[in-house]
Amino acid sequence: MIKFAGLSVQEIVQTYSDTLIRIAVQQTKNMAEAEDIVQEVYMILMRQNKPFAHEAHLKAWLIKVTFNKCKDYFKSSRVKKTIPITDEMAFIAKEEQMVLTEIFELPPEERVIVYLHYYEGYTTAEMADLLEINVNTVGSKLRRARMKLKTILEEGSKV
Repeated sequence: MIKFAGLSVQEIVQTYSDTLIRIAVQQTKNMAEAEDIVQEVYMILMRQNKPFAHEAHLKAWLIKVTFNKCKDYFKSSRVKKTIPITDEMAFIAKEEQMVLTEIFELPPEERVIVYLHYYEGYTTAEMADLLEINVNTVGSKLRRARMKLKTILEEGSKV
């Protein structure tokens, strides 16, 4: 049986699928595409030859590959207008769904940082390493995203 960081493929799928699908949905705004992307990520994992030092390394690798596959999705010719997400999001907690629409209004590079920080609990240093950008850039994008979200939420509450 193939193992990565001490986990079987089945254990990896059970442990990380929700996280990876959330990331892909948050990026693509399309559940079907998100599921396809996550399946692709697992196929890439199965062809992976290098060992993972530990489970955190495996998780970071899975997240990074998911983000890269989402970028590839937008470069592909199959990208069409997406429809708003509604009942497809049943697997996401109600509290998360309440601000998800506002998060979708952020540019993709800010959306990524908001997701990793608030939903996955990554620090700015960890996000910088994962996304291969400067720590100060991560901090700036996170501040900018917070300000935009605050504005969006305040405007929504005035209506």
